[in-house]
Amino acid sequence: MPTCSCARWWASRPRRPPPWPSKPGAPSERGWPPAWPSSPPSASPMQPLSWPSTDARRSPTCARCGGTHWATLTALPARPRAMTESLHVLIAIDNFHPLIGGAEHAAFESGAALVRRGHRVDVLTMRKRPEWPPQEEIAGLRVFRFDERVPPRPFGRLLYERANANAARRYLDDHLSHEPYDLLLLQPIVTAYGALRSRARARAVAAYCFYAPLAEEHRNAVRGLLPPGVRGWRRQALLLSGAWTAHRRALGQRAAIEAADAVVCPSEYSRSLLADAFPGVATQHACIIPLGVDASRFRPADDRQAVRARLGWAPDEHVLLCVRRLVPRMGIGELIRGFGLAAARRPDLRLVIGGVGPLGPLLKDLAKTAGGHVDFVGLLPPDDLPRHLQAADLFLLPSLTLEAFGLVTTEALACGTPVLATPRCAAPEILAPLDPRLLMSGTDPAAIAEALLGPGLDVIHEPGFRDRCRAYAVEHFPWDRTAKGLEELVAHLHTKAGDAG
Repeated sequence: MPTCSCARWWASRPRRPPPWPSKPGAPSERGWPPAWPSSPPSASPMQPLSWPSTDARRSPTCARCGGTHWATLTALPARPRAMTESLHVLIAIDNFHPLIGGAEHAAFESGAALVRRGHRVDVLTMRKRPEWPPQEEIAGLRVFRFDERVPPRPFGRLLYERANANAARRYLDDHLSHEPYDLLLLQPIVTAYGALRSRARARAVAAYCFYAPLAEEHRNAVRGLLPPGVRGWRRQALLLSGAWTAHRRALGQRAAIEAADAVVCPSEYSRSLLADAFPGVATQHACIIPLGVDASRFRPADDRQAVRARLGWAPDEHVLLCVRRLVPRMGIGELIRGFGLAAARRPDLRLVIGGVGPLGPLLKDLAKTAGGHVDFVGLLPPDDLPRHLQAADLFLLPSLTLEAFGLVTTEALACGTPVLATPRCAAPEILAPLDPRLLMSGTDPAAIAEALLGPGLDVIHEPGFRDRCRAYAVEHFPWDRTAKGLEELVAHLHTKAGDAG
């Protein structure tokens, strides 16, 4: 069957998937995203990723040239260019240095590891403060910032995500369209939408980094942070507003996941959250690439007692450290109650809590009534965190839910400090191979107190255990392994694209 020039242009045109489908799981008018296969996932963490096939049907006579041809009715992702030894990676993320949280820290460290391995890495993020430079270089990463859009009230919250996604797309098309990216590494959530709609998407493969369902995170925060005095219609209005925001985030996250070529999860727990939150997305398209730790920055102190003296900790105290964001899902309230039970039997225990969050005032009031010596040290600067981890006798991780990995776990281990964690989230995957005693029996205050008085004190006094923690973290969680996993993922996706072609 002859093929006219119109059909050849149609088959080779650049394509961009829309970031928001009409409803969850529904293809858009252009046939994107494709339906994922329904076959069950296998046990291998690195699964082959399938590309949608061409659905070609006979079209009417071409009105432009008069020829009869086959037209591609289902939109296909553009095939990426040939692989080279050195990758060019774009990390799309909403917040970046100097605003550093868990996702931002993971993006920075994985990008820096790729740079150390000889790759080029760019970062596209929002410019939320006028004093931040539009462009700069940090540890070999080129950082590009587009101005944050804040739509006016009363619909500012509804339009914020769309306005900034469009701003990210325009910035990429206007300033970075000449860059031959091999990989778009998409971090939640708004900037990723813009990157998926940009011209860079036509040449690169895209991997979405999934940590936890954004909608569930928001619902968890709303339920736990409602002011206790709010009743009646005001409470219902806050709940409805939170439900609407969670719904929009679920739609946006699903769209980004379905439009990406692969989903990167840091743990098996995170992949299970993906399967539960988005059952229509086959988990064989998700691969597990664990995060890591900077062993040169997080290392045992040369003189640990001197560090403790500078922090004001007595040599005969057993200092238990917890550095967390003070939100309900972190379990800090249960930890304070459990510590109060343990401190009643062991007065030499001291709990130090670092971090800030909306629950701060409530937790401080709880600590006054729970008993024991509890210190709140606030937000720890980046230079102070290693010193606190080095000086502590035990690090506590009382997470309840939605903890995809827990970078501070590997950071504490790299400093030689044992970690005692609840048996939830990704903690069993990290700590059980080191020593099962590091997992508590439950999340309630009684289980926490039992763990502090039993296995917690045992590992503190066990000779050589701090050296075991350090060796385990250095061997199993280097950032170079994360970078190597991303390299293998890109090679895998390019191979599949070549096979599909």
